[in-house]
Amino acid sequence: MYCYHCGKKINIEKIEKAKSSYKVEEADLIDDETRIEYVCPRCGHLVHENMSYEESKALSRATHAQIQRGSNDFARGMSFNLIGLILLAIGILFFVLAMKPAQGFKLQTNCAEFIVFIVLTVLAVILLSSGIFFTIRGLTTKRQYALLLRDLNNNTFVQ
Repeated sequence: MYCYHCGKKINIEKIEKAKSSYKVEEADLIDDETRIEYVCPRCGHLVHENMSYEESKALSRATHAQIQRGSNDFARGMSFNLIGLILLAIGILFFVLAMKPAQGFKLQTNCAEFIVFIVLTVLAVILLSSGIFFTIRGLTTKRQYALLLRDLNNNTFVQ
């Protein structure tokens, strides 16, 4: 189930497993005509099954917004990957500079070049790992909401 207002996917099974705060008494029996609504954890709007045409349009707008967020995450991840690769290449150059020819091309760990290599390598690893995370999150978000948008356009989506 998706929120009509913000497009967040709501896991109904997870909500149903939790103990209900509503105490059901004999007079309050739930029948087929009872409309069950859920509260969106992101925006707080009520979400229910059997959406109307206006709610379908609102979900379509929210889906387009989610696709844009996925594209932004993908772009952020790719830029982090690029900057991380550049820093890693510069760090490797400083590693080579840390091997002094005066000492027979042995690695000198007490020189400034080696410290710069360590700092750049740590930054590169952080940027590459976060870049991979954002790239994968952006691609999965775009794919999930593109499929939802396709179902909405073909009128095959059932909430």
